[in-house]
Amino acid sequence: MSNDNLQLEKIVAEDVFSLFDRKKFHQLKSKMSDLVTNAISILREKGLRITEQRKAILEVLSEANAPISAEENHARLSKHPCDLVTVYRCLDQFVKAGVVELGVRENGTKVYCFGHGDGHHHHLTCRKCGDSERVDVCMKEELEEIARGHGYQEVTHVMEVFGVCPSCS
Repeated sequence: MSNDNLQLEKIVAEDVFSLFDRKKFHQLKSKMSDLVTNAISILREKGLRITEQRKAILEVLSEANAPISAEENHARLSKHPCDLVTVYRCLDQFVKAGVVELGVRENGTKVYCFGHGDGHHHHLTCRKCGDSERVDVCMKEELEEIARGHGYQEVTHVMEVFGVCPSCS
């Protein structure tokens, strides 16, 4: 095969890969936009005003590849910045409205993420690099039954799993 043909094949392969990446990027961006749009609809149904700051906080969450803290959300706000207290209040309202899930890091820091349309979930987080993976296992019913057995009502839970990922081992 001539050098020109090899270069042509390389260019075609790069273009195909580039098209795939762009398509995947647009699909991901559309899914993020859907998450924000759905969250806004639910918040409106619950009687909450939709401010530019609330939209911006939701957009930051939709772009995060792992659960993030209020401080991290605040640091990523580029458009419609607001103070940290507003971020905390909004995130708390989002959790109460059911559009955002609450998690906890090993050090006790609260973190927030969208349910990604698949409902309640937990995370497996690396202690060293912070990478986080979704875990679709929950013992909600068992935990609620135990709590009711002890006389508790209005039970909720937060469960996260921590370890060292294969890359950091």
